[in-house]
Amino acid sequence: MATYYNGAEQPQFNSLDGTVQGAQYAAKPTNRSSSSVLQALSKACAIFYFLLLTAVAVIAFILGGYATARVRSIHISDAVLVSDPKTAPAGYSVFSLGTGLGYWSPAADMIHARSDHGVISYQKYAYLIGGLTAFNGSNATVLRSVVQYDTETGLMYEMKPLPEARYRFAYAQLNGQIYVMGGSSDVEKGTPTNTVFVYNISGNSWSPIGQLQTPRVDPCGAAANGKVYVFGGYDLDGNSLSTVEVCDPSTAAGSAPAVCTQLPARSNLLDARGDCRAVSIDNIIYAMGGAQWFNNTKQNCTANWVYCYKFLNTVEAFNPATGQWSPRAPMISKRGDFGIEALPGGRIIVAGGERGNGTQNFMAMYDVEEYIVQDDIWVQKAPLPEARFRDDLAYVSGRVYAFGGTPTCDLIEGAPCSKLALKTVFAYFDVVYPRLYAFFKPANTNANS
Repeated sequence: MATYYNGAEQPQFNSLDGTVQGAQYAAKPTNRSSSSVLQALSKACAIFYFLLLTAVAVIAFILGGYATARVRSIHISDAVLVSDPKTAPAGYSVFSLGTGLGYWSPAADMIHARSDHGVISYQKYAYLIGGLTAFNGSNATVLRSVVQYDTETGLMYEMKPLPEARYRFAYAQLNGQIYVMGGSSDVEKGTPTNTVFVYNISGNSWSPIGQLQTPRVDPCGAAANGKVYVFGGYDLDGNSLSTVEVCDPSTAAGSAPAVCTQLPARSNLLDARGDCRAVSIDNIIYAMGGAQWFNNTKQNCTANWVYCYKFLNTVEAFNPATGQWSPRAPMISKRGDFGIEALPGGRIIVAGGERGNGTQNFMAMYDVEEYIVQDDIWVQKAPLPEARFRDDLAYVSGRVYAFGGTPTCDLIEGAPCSKLALKTVFAYFDVVYPRLYAFFKPANTNANS
């Protein structure tokens, strides 16, 4: 009977002498010895895995302890993140996590190129009022035009025009009425006026009200506590003003217009200023920037007037209840003739503006800043795509729109400011960010000093 190995018959072959021989095999390990080897390998792997996990745990513990020690050892000399920027120690800079955020995108151009105009937001519309325009490089024209700009569709509609052409005026909106105060209709000299007109938005109609006590050009204005205020600007001689006037709609009776009165000297601006801007938040008026005339004894201010005006970055807040101004944190950049708008959440945005270099003014700016009222701090935001001054802003449907203005002028031969006005409009899209601030020392200082 044949012998079987692993279930097969043992093979046979004939040897050289003719005898039959069986093939020889090495003995196969039994099942018991195979199981023992596998168990040994498994045990070795388990021991190795346990030792590896132990080593990792020990290393993690050491690193964790080191990291904890490092975190606990962080001092103000290194860095700190806080919600109140006013607690920064002396010598430290404050950096907002919102710095540089937001972006601008082109919107539909205006019907008319405009500079030195006013823009008021109401519902989904921006109302573009007056200003200076230029047609194909011709001499500038002061506009009576009022355009309703639909920010949702980009469509524009000519509304009832101003009773008089007007630019370089102050404006404010109160209870569906737009107030246009002071300014000028004179392209060549910019002679100031004291007239005040009111536009009824729902009725699409204009009417005059009482006159200002002081004619002023390039003033700023805002509404608070049911009244309209106008302040600053320049007089007939180009001197910057600090006086404040208030127009009270409740004083109108029958055909008699509302009365505008000048407040006592204790209510004057802290800094006389023209080419300024202002907005109202929670019935507090914020006035900022602009230019201030000063008597430069080293210059002939008639022939070289550029040396006798300085741009401001100062900011002051007016409380109608007390009738007085108080200083606030200055803007990062000095500027005049810029766009401004109040934003939700107690914020103010400014964009563009005019700057000078000591020997030349009329230089347009890209810079955009945001003021956070609660923190009393200015934050640099995404710059305008196109530098401009004498522009204006409107906040409509969750976005800020920048309308028109003037590019850098008088630096280019044959391109005076009176012949340059922009039709372009840009929409600003903000980015939500945590209201947090980092205290740090600049890189060129000793952080351990």
